[in-house]
Amino acid sequence: MNESIATVYLGLDDVKIPDVIRVGIRIMFLQIGPIETQFERYTADVAIEARWLANPNSIESLKEHEQCLLSNGHTVRLPNYTKDENNWQPQLFIMNTNVDPDNQHIRYSLRKDRNNGSYYMREHRLVKGFFFSPFDFHHFPHDIQELSISFGSSESGSKIRLEPDFEVPSGINREAFVAVQEWILYEHVESRIRKVKGFAFQTDEDGELDMPGHEKERSILTISCHAARRAQYMFWNGYWISFIMTVVGFAAFSITAENTNQRLGVAFTLLLTHIAFRWTICVSHLTPPIAYLTALDKYSITSMFFVIILGVWHAIIGSLLFTYNWQSKPEPTNYWLWIDRYLFITLAGFYIVGHIILIIWFFVVPFGLRRQMRTKDKVYHELLLKNNYLRQHSATFTALSETNCRL
Repeated sequence: MNESIATVYLGLDDVKIPDVIRVGIRIMFLQIGPIETQFERYTADVAIEARWLANPNSIESLKEHEQCLLSNGHTVRLPNYTKDENNWQPQLFIMNTNVDPDNQHIRYSLRKDRNNGSYYMREHRLVKGFFFSPFDFHHFPHDIQELSISFGSSESGSKIRLEPDFEVPSGINREAFVAVQEWILYEHVESRIRKVKGFAFQTDEDGELDMPGHEKERSILTISCHAARRAQYMFWNGYWISFIMTVVGFAAFSITAENTNQRLGVAFTLLLTHIAFRWTICVSHLTPPIAYLTALDKYSITSMFFVIILGVWHAIIGSLLFTYNWQSKPEPTNYWLWIDRYLFITLAGFYIVGHIILIIWFFVVPFGLRRQMRTKDKVYHELLLKNNYLRQHSATFTALSETNCRL
């Protein structure tokens, strides 16, 4: 979660690299539906735009009126772009969705960049369906999940490079967020690029991949937003109930130590209740069968072990009193009674200190990550304001130019 904010601005000199076509990608989360953490997936409607430097032949083939509109910053649609085999396409695909590429509405357009004056081909597509994302449950139920979309290309890595759009940042329509009762959706969008080397995307045209030392690199672009779980439900129904059940275990010390059966009855009842509670609440439908413990799991298991320690001590003190035929009367000479009371104070002290450490951890780690998310929201919001100002400034010039084309 320490990646930089999504948009990377590149100059014209950076865009033109010989033999490599740099494709800038931006997405707009039109709607984010239910987040199914048990299956590590979420539902979303996404608008995707990819752009790359246009071939001069594509511009020359336009009509005079279309060329006039294009030179003045307007978008020219190309409905027959895919029918010409000579027109280059980035062959993009989404790596973490179940939506068939044939069901994705794809169209092409041509437009002039307002900043550097270059002409860019644009590919637009609308995708609706499930997106799979590796969720992190270490801090559950105070977890922050990354809702990501990963892009790859069937083109060779020596011909294409995927990167975030260098003009307009990606965004989210937070007003259409469905799971607002369960999650907090942050405004900023992040991106990262990773390289894949080897046989992962080998095709018949990449025969050199079979030779050791000649593996090609392919870029994988991941664009993501973040959602934080509203933890109030699991706090009151998870942490709080486990806390109450463990605190009740200390009430057994009010029973005289020779009544071992009564003390152990309290401890065993609480232990069985802890186990049943863990399988109904802590091991819930909110998390998949992961191979590590969440924060709530650790707290629940620690509470169970604490109750076990209390039960073991009740059995020990009861056995000693029965063996030596002593009674736990409140007398200064009855040191077994005072040992029992001192152990009660010691265990209660450890329990209190442990919860103080837990509260500090909450403020430093889970809540600290949420503060970082809010800080990134502020930076992203400032970026959007700056970008909107530039677009409004150029829109005035575009409107005047359109009038001249019509004349």
